[in-house]
This record gives sequence, C-alpha cells and structure tokens, in this order.
Amino acid sequence: MNLIVSDTMTLIVLERLDALSMLCLLFNRILIPQAVMDELLEGNSDINELIQLAGCYDVVSVNTSERLLELYQWLDRGEAEAIELAFTRQLPLIIDERKGRKIARQKNLSVIGLAGLIVLIAKRQYKTPKAAMELLEQVISTGFRLSDKLYQQVKEELSKIENEIIINKV
Repeated sequence: MNLIVSDTMTLIVLERLDALSMLCLLFNRILIPQAVMDELLEGNSDINELIQLAGCYDVVSVNTSERLLELYQWLDRGEAEAIELAFTRQLPLIIDERKGRKIARQKNLSVIGLAGLIVLIAKRQYKTPKAAMELLEQVISTGFRLSDKLYQQVKEELSKIENEIIINKV
C-alpha cells in the first residue's frame, strides 16, 4: 500500500485550489496527524468534509514520546506530529517548511514538498507537464513561496518529462 504522512501547508494550498483529491492519485492513503487536522480546521471549518470527500485521507492520533516533546521545542505542533508519525511508521513525509524539512532529513525521513508532488503528478502522467506547470503557477498565485532556483528546477524537470513523452510517441 502506498502511504505517506502530510504536514499542513500542502493541504492548505491544495484545498484553496480545490485540488485535495490530487494526492489521492499519487497515494492510496495520506495520514494526517490530529494536530495537522486541528490547524486545517482553524483555517476552514469545512475541511473535514472536503477531506472525507477526497476519500484517501486518514486522521491519526500521535502518541506522545520523548522525541515528540523534543520536536515541539523546535516546530509547531502540526510539523512535530507529522515528523513523529512519519518516523514512527517509517513513511515518507510531505512537508514544505524549511526547518521542518531539515529536521525530518536529519531523522533520515524521505521528504517531498508541493513542488515535488507537482513534478510527480506529471511523471506518472496524471497531468500533462503543461497542466502541471499551470498548477504550479496557481500554487504561487495563492501566496505559496517558492525560491527562483526551485521554480527553475521544476520548470526544467517538467520540460524533460514533456520531451520524454514526445520521444516515446515517435
């Protein structure tokens, strides 16, 4: 089964774009720690219904541990619980905040952010590279910050995927 844990930011952006179901194309189940769900509910009281409609999300309680208490010192509750859940279950993690990504990598977790998910959706041909680039532009229009360097990397990767598709059709 294809499982992943998600932090809050990616879910907020996808909800704003009415694209929560996009992750359901990539993963069988997306685990959301309770603290992440609480953060989502602060921004949109309808999020619970939207997540249930998508059909691939599970809200999970995270047990308190010494590691989690230590993570709380450095990160907000959602990020801390997402890292703890991913670590405990040895699952990859969707996380975009720089500090959280750094700590997750220090714990040898596999991490992916929203930009990486957009590339992945094109690689797996759920969206054309052009549609994926349009999605990236929509993401940026919501206020999601992306460095110029990362933007160029995504653009180049989507271009490579487009070229591979053209070559395979010939």
